[in-house]
Amino acid sequence: MVINCPTFHILTVSNYYMKSLKYILIFLVPIFIGCQTESSNYKVLSKSKTVTKDDCKVSITYPQIQGDIHTVSLNRINEILEKLPEHEFYAHNCDSENPQLVSGKFEVLLKKDSVLCIEYRTDIEYKNEHRTIFHSLVLNPNGDASMDFGSIGIEPIDLIPNFDRGKLLPYIKKYNSDKKDNVNLLAYEKGSNYVITWGITEKDFIIYPGGEGEWFGYDKIEIPLNELK
Repeated sequence: MVINCPTFHILTVSNYYMKSLKYILIFLVPIFIGCQTESSNYKVLSKSKTVTKDDCKVSITYPQIQGDIHTVSLNRINEILEKLPEHEFYAHNCDSENPQLVSGKFEVLLKKDSVLCIEYRTDIEYKNEHRTIFHSLVLNPNGDASMDFGSIGIEPIDLIPNFDRGKLLPYIKKYNSDKKDNVNLLAYEKGSNYVITWGITEKDFIIYPGGEGEWFGYDKIEIPLNELK
């Protein structure tokens, strides 16, 4: 689209992660397919840090926004952007007898004045096992984040008129078949209110399956936007 106008203790993140929702404060305005292409009045900078605990180290790159945005909103958004993937949790959830190596990085998938999509990828090595966890945040950087509305960002319907979640279901069924997985199909039925983790680029709608009802996924499925119209 061109927007023109193992199963180890990682699973414990679901309960912990819900606590982080209090940080998600983005207040939004809709943006629709078909509007004129927008230039952005901000930059997305890459910052880095290392979190350590015992033999555990988390090397992280995380996004921060710099630009002509209301100071209070900018500070809150940057707090969200740093804390969203809960990298500190992964570092603190191990000890010297059970070390795990974690690295976190991000990618900007879409950047406009009214919409920013960031994909977070956390790679975890634990007892010779590897797991990748995805988080995604789609927000309006120029929205009012000065108050706590409990919002977690833009919804698909704000970007895709007449968005029908049921159109995602065939892709999830195919994913289950190809991967021999058991992703919750109910989350992708028309009218479902399950939380799903999603992202968007100029051409594709992205689903991160495996954490339905929570705020993360273990893989990614790219769906051409023209197939969701």
